[in-house]
Amino acid sequence: MIQQTVVVAPATPRGQSALAVVRLTGSELADVVDGFVRPISPQPLGVGRPRRVELFDDSGVFDDGIMTLYARPRTYTGEDLAEITCHGNPLIVERLLAAAMNSGARMAEPGEFTRRAFLNGKTDLLRAEAVLQVSTATTARGLQVGRDGLDGRLTSFVEDVEAVLNDAAAELEARLDYPADELTLVEDATLVTDLEKVANQCEVLADTHAVGCILVGGARVALVGAVNAGKSSLFNALLQRERALVHNEPGTTRDVLEIPTVFGGVAVTLLDTAGERQTADFVEAAGQALSQRLVEDADLLLVVIRASTTGLCSLEREILERTANRPRLVVYNGVDLVDAAGAPNHSIATVATTGLGVEELKAQVVASLVGEENEESRLVIASARQRDRFHSVAGLLRQAVQAIDVAGVAVAGDLVLMALEELAVLSGAEVREKVLDTLFSRFCVGK
Repeated sequence: MIQQTVVVAPATPRGQSALAVVRLTGSELADVVDGFVRPISPQPLGVGRPRRVELFDDSGVFDDGIMTLYARPRTYTGEDLAEITCHGNPLIVERLLAAAMNSGARMAEPGEFTRRAFLNGKTDLLRAEAVLQVSTATTARGLQVGRDGLDGRLTSFVEDVEAVLNDAAAELEARLDYPADELTLVEDATLVTDLEKVANQCEVLADTHAVGCILVGGARVALVGAVNAGKSSLFNALLQRERALVHNEPGTTRDVLEIPTVFGGVAVTLLDTAGERQTADFVEAAGQALSQRLVEDADLLLVVIRASTTGLCSLEREILERTANRPRLVVYNGVDLVDAAGAPNHSIATVATTGLGVEELKAQVVASLVGEENEESRLVIASARQRDRFHSVAGLLRQAVQAIDVAGVAVAGDLVLMALEELAVLSGAEVREKVLDTLFSRFCVGK
């Protein structure tokens, strides 16, 4: 499905830089490029060879740069493609884009380069989604999630599942079409085992979605607790720099501080929230209300309890009870002053002022968010679309297993075929235009 319309977009972020790259693609690329690019040397513009060029418009030459032409079908989009490297002044980039559009190109829609690659058979939908994940990942572990998609690891998993289901569908269809004495039948137990195994694999992969989203996009971790529990001191200790004001006066933190950092390869936004207590101070009460709203969206809570010889106060008990059903870690802070034996069960003992227990706390945060480090090699997904499809496949296969004994092979066969259709939607072999619109709208225009 080669597109005649030539599209253009910056492939590098907008803003001041040494260099910028602008991409164009489309079947009529040569005619468009001739309208604003000419070689500086007498050598013609060859395919795959960078050439120095002048960029011009109706007002004359406005920059010189490097252009590389790529001929279809061996390009990212499957169409003729050009990449122009110019100086990174935003004024030059905007003028280049305008010159290209005056020569017949139009500005690319978000994700249009990758969308054309998909429509031209240069990639499947799983790899296309991985492009977005690679582009937006904020850590090496998040980048690996995207690389697993780009390298075809997820596609291979889907193909393996399809192979098992194709065999199962063929077996069930044969039982309908031929007498049993003319067939070498697969035992029901073997067929059920194969379908259940695949269903479990799909369910397990679907359940990695939350972890995948955190690896790619990061997590929000909020420190909560009563006033003077040491939240701000612990906040600074976790960041290894002083970002929050620390004072003995209760209610010092009245606003919410949000600072990005990285724990064990996982991007984390730490939130230092206002301490809880009854107060008549309007500003402090407003800070507490804001904290409670932001805490609702946190992926993990660090409930900070101040170490005390008198045990937990009523407010601390109330906070622990209120957060019991939330993902959380309980931190018993200040154990240098009292015996840690009085700490709540399963809490992590720390001394924010000396750093005692802080590294253990970071490791526990990572484990709570994405699992242990030895699980880094597992395949995970970060797409809600993929999660929903894998859940659907698993559900259909479990129904098929039940149907083999209850409703018969005809119903079981139909359910396996429906699962195969879901896999076709997953890989993009069967996909609606609206799905593509939604998926690629999240890309930047240069992708």
